[in-house]
Amino acid sequence: MPDILVPKTVLLGSLPTAGRLALTRLLQQLGLRVSGVSEDPTGFITQVHRLRPALLIVDESQLRGLEALSRHVVLPVLLYCESQPLPGMMREASRWGVFDFILASAAALEWSSTIMRKLQIAPLQPVASWRKIRSAATVPGLPGGVVIIGGSTGSPEVVEQLVRALPATLACAVLVAVHLPASFSNSFVKRLARASSLPVMAAGVGTQLTPDCIFVAPGGRNLVVQSALHTPWQCWQTDFSTECSPFGDEPSIDILMRSVAHTVGNNVLGVILTGMGRDGTLGAQAIRQHGGTVLVQDEASSVLFSMPNSVIQAGWANDVLPLAELPDAIVHYTGQFQRTVSGVRNTKVSVPSSRRLVEL
Repeated sequence: MPDILVPKTVLLGSLPTAGRLALTRLLQQLGLRVSGVSEDPTGFITQVHRLRPALLIVDESQLRGLEALSRHVVLPVLLYCESQPLPGMMREASRWGVFDFILASAAALEWSSTIMRKLQIAPLQPVASWRKIRSAATVPGLPGGVVIIGGSTGSPEVVEQLVRALPATLACAVLVAVHLPASFSNSFVKRLARASSLPVMAAGVGTQLTPDCIFVAPGGRNLVVQSALHTPWQCWQTDFSTECSPFGDEPSIDILMRSVAHTVGNNVLGVILTGMGRDGTLGAQAIRQHGGTVLVQDEASSVLFSMPNSVIQAGWANDVLPLAELPDAIVHYTGQFQRTVSGVRNTKVSVPSSRRLVEL
């Protein structure tokens, strides 16, 4: 097991006897200390602060204790369930540190391997990194929204300048789709990785979108975003589409933007950069119709203005901005994503703009 399992204390909630005994045996085989958790919320909090465990495993009856605990400190929690939990319950429980669940009904061998796998990916915290917090935790690894940056002729250099100016704390996923041959994909990813303070990777089948990361659509194929399967979380992942590009360009910005708008909803920001043709216009339409926002690069800073101008002429652009202003605009609008997720939505964000087309 990796070093993240230190310190070696796991607290078990008021689980059924058979499940508690099986978990105790398995955890002790891994060299972990196992302790029971008080059923009283006050005693629960006292016990957690005294033992400072690496992990909690509780059932649904102790969610109230987790809610009270989260006002002081948030720990990674596995939820012990008799049946498959509903996504809504898991999303709510994630505010209190619940990152996954285990089912009581699985076969013994399968159950042990499942526990092992989930322990290996658990976001366990060592004692030294404990910190008090004042608000409920968000789910580790889930983006607050998605930014899609699309372009064509002249865009590789523009994207490089754009991502260089994005902060490392951007709490959303960034997708980049530029019309490039497949043979240029790897070098483009490396080029962006050198320029950006954010991690950069090529997107593929089953790539899960995470915050603070840039995902590049490979050349010569059409990328889409869809809800992740086999998980209770509201996760998004990428895949390749067999749909033909409306204008013959690959990766298709339209196909990618439409899929993100349909999957993610209003927490989407589309950015159309310099390029020839009309790719991105249909995608911008989908984003706007689902409540998202569209920014386009202005003519003065574009190598070719065809793509941005097509979006403007169709009426789907919220703002037309010079390249130098786009990074700040992205930060402002993605900040609005976070306020939307936390339940306090601002309907107007102050963004420096050379041409304000539509007030939100």
